[in-house]
Amino acid sequence: MSVSAAEAALLGLLSEGAKHPYQVEKDVQYRDMRYWTELSMSTIYKALTKLEVMNLVESSTEISDGNRARKVYQLTPEGEEAFRDKIIELLQEPEHLRWQADVAFYFMDVMPLPKQKEVLENYRKGLEKGISEHRALEEFMLGINCSVQHVSIVRRWIFMAEGEIHWVDDLLSRL
Repeated sequence: MSVSAAEAALLGLLSEGAKHPYQVEKDVQYRDMRYWTELSMSTIYKALTKLEVMNLVESSTEISDGNRARKVYQLTPEGEEAFRDKIIELLQEPEHLRWQADVAFYFMDVMPLPKQKEVLENYRKGLEKGISEHRALEEFMLGINCSVQHVSIVRRWIFMAEGEIHWVDDLLSRL
């Protein structure tokens, strides 16, 4: 029973304990997961419904403090197994990255050379800004004792952006 990477992220959040969809949404938002998952409020509801049909999660109804009924979801044993299997599958081999910017890089010779250099310099500045923001996020996460695995997602982005800067510098030197 195969699940998508986004569904695996959802199963992962539920592996921490039973949650209602709004709690899941807050976790996604708080943990900045939108940058590395395809989870949004609407996909969370759709995925939970699909996962429940697949018997990977089950729901129950609880009454909130405001006296409102809400569904709470938790993993089933089958969901725990599917989650572990997907983690193993995702780590079997590196994924080929498809970046939208590659289309622009490939065809950027339609612009005059000075414009190409200007665009690449701006792209580089954006990477530097992102690195700075991610370093601040890393420091925050370390300050609240996030796990090594959670912090590693931020560090991975930093290392990838540093590699991208190296690539941009190389390209600029060749133009």
